[in-house]
Amino acid sequence: MTNSQNVKNCWTKIRKEKGPDLFVDHFYQSLFIKFPAARDLFPSNIETQKRTLLATLDNMINGIDYIEAIRSEILDLGRHHKNLGVTAEMFNVFILTIVESADFASNSTLTDAERTAWEEGFREMANIMLEAF
Repeated sequence: MTNSQNVKNCWTKIRKEKGPDLFVDHFYQSLFIKFPAARDLFPSNIETQKRTLLATLDNMINGIDYIEAIRSEILDLGRHHKNLGVTAEMFNVFILTIVESADFASNSTLTDAERTAWEEGFREMANIMLEAF
């Protein structure tokens, strides 16, 4: 299991430093550069999607100590992404991009332990999502 306190510390730093809005803006800009085909999965105006991502991140981070308790929610998220056309290989790009965006949004103040925990935590959730594929 991921060091959940480090995941939470990372989220706190993001909120304190540049804020969740800048984090999510950076995330989508970077995602579309790294994986241009992903842009086609979203509407031209992604403001609603940004809010959805932030709400999902809050839920996942707040529930990280209770992964098994939120397993069905994570599986539903996986089914939803599969139905949208997300492919299994996109998950690695997502994880890489979310970790880079976390570091950016925290003003590069993340420790190695926090970066590792962030990656492991999202990889754990992605693996559950992929069970729906």
